[in-house]
Amino acid sequence: MVKGMDSKVESVYVTVSIDTECDHDVNWARSNPLTCHSINRGLPEILQPAFEQVGAVPTYLLTIEVLEDLESVETLRNLKGSFEYGTHLHAGFVEPQKKHYNYAGVDCPDFQSSYPPEIEYQKLATITRKFESELGYKPTSFRAGRFGASTDTINSLQKLGYKVDTSVTPKIKWVEPNGVVDFRKAPEQPYFPGDSIVSVGSPADNRILEVPVTVKPPRLRRQPKWFRPWFATVDEMKAVFEYHLKMYADQKIVTVNMMFHSMEVIEKASPYPQTADEVKRFVDDMQQVLQWCGEEGAQFCGLSDLHSIYQN
Repeated sequence: MVKGMDSKVESVYVTVSIDTECDHDVNWARSNPLTCHSINRGLPEILQPAFEQVGAVPTYLLTIEVLEDLESVETLRNLKGSFEYGTHLHAGFVEPQKKHYNYAGVDCPDFQSSYPPEIEYQKLATITRKFESELGYKPTSFRAGRFGASTDTINSLQKLGYKVDTSVTPKIKWVEPNGVVDFRKAPEQPYFPGDSIVSVGSPADNRILEVPVTVKPPRLRRQPKWFRPWFATVDEMKAVFEYHLKMYADQKIVTVNMMFHSMEVIEKASPYPQTADEVKRFVDDMQQVLQWCGEEGAQFCGLSDLHSIYQN
């Protein structure tokens, strides 16, 4: 790792956190008829081989639709390589107070954090039990759909045995019909939440670790730049990586957390790549920046691995 003379950074970690869902359309509604090409073709044929080639360790965060699809579960059970599975909750599709039973053609942007705390806890418990029943072990990493997490979310995840949440997007405020989530004051590097999801507490043994999605703050009134293919060029993603190294040069550990959706590697299954050539560019850009990170000295790991790293 090339560092400045004043840098105290000893280790840099790169995680790749992927919202792993059924296919969608260009307006973010679920595909109609409902398909899971991004699971059954995207993971074994595109994503996992791409990660293996550069030595990255992805964390696939699974929705309830995926865990209910028999073919997708079989694909997940048989996937080869280094990776982690976690959960990803879209609240309107999970009991209690489930809004949709036929997912085809539906969008449901509800924030889970806008439900009463006990209802949110039960929804999280439902998807956690489903994960365990299909895959045979308990998940320990999580991201809220639409990033709709709060302090209650953190407390519920902790009760359920999770180690890591990755719902926070620093410098960004999200607004949906049923609520507002404001992460503009959240830390940019991993932290153990205190009294709120955006405050820093102590690394107690049982405290969940928040691993924010990596962004670079905006200049003037522009939008933050994400460490994310399609949202940024290779050079822009490198600049985000370098920003975090420079900004947090006084820390021993720096983490950079890439995020995107599994559907983004299937043409027309999201608002993003619409052709085979665009999918290829997406994957090429992702591989190029991850390989560069490795050449710069970064280490790759799953999200849950960070919990013990940050406690030490």
